[in-house]
Amino acid sequence: MIVRTEDGRGRPSSALLRSLPANRDCPVRDGDGRTVYCVPSAGTGARTFLASHAFSPLRNHLRVVQLPGREDRAAESCLEDVHVMAGLIADAVVADACEDYALFGHSFGALVMLEVARILVRAGAPAPAVVALAACAPPHLSAFARFDEMTPTQIVEALADLGGLDLHGERGERLLPLVLPALAADSRASARYARTAERAAISSPVLAMCGSHDVAVTTHQAAGWGDYTDAGLVVTEYPGGHFFPLESDLPLRAVVEWQR
Repeated sequence: MIVRTEDGRGRPSSALLRSLPANRDCPVRDGDGRTVYCVPSAGTGARTFLASHAFSPLRNHLRVVQLPGREDRAAESCLEDVHVMAGLIADAVVADACEDYALFGHSFGALVMLEVARILVRAGAPAPAVVALAACAPPHLSAFARFDEMTPTQIVEALADLGGLDLHGERGERLLPLVLPALAADSRASARYARTAERAAISSPVLAMCGSHDVAVTTHQAAGWGDYTDAGLVVTEYPGGHFFPLESDLPLRAVVEWQR
């Protein structure tokens, strides 16, 4: 792989990745600690994911992807191609040069991280210790919701059903214009990817994670990820709904402590 120094928009590839400031009370991520690269759920950004782990002793392990069109990159146009997103992230991972790392994708982010793993394999880069795919069914199965085909009112109700951001009332009127463009773009990217996705297996084990009350993904559906790896599949259910990775550090701990 030729590592690009820019993300195609004149920004260093490192601008894709966000971390929390080092915390002296948490173990320092060093050569013995696993770096976990994460892509958050559709329409959301790194700040939201990092904030949910701000007080976790595992916080120093996190490197979260900040895609264009959200939070501090809101002025940039959203990407609408999973392969383009994955290529940029793969380059940033290679540039980081971490010896021990894992990939973690939440919901839509799981599709992106699957493709990142494939790109890294094709490039001959060191494989991730594990690829964790949370709250997401494999691409050959039907998606729970097509946000790109919904009206704003329908999106508000669908997010409420998933236990996500409350966009009702005046608060919703303020937040929806900020969230909707990225959410719709990610949904279009997801739908396009699902129509053309390969089942080529990756060389890393897959840890498929589900929420016990997630209406979008069941453990039976998550078991379908076994078709996408040659290195074994583990399906684990955690307490919570679709956004369980933001409610506890147990999923992150499973990734950090994963043993080959």
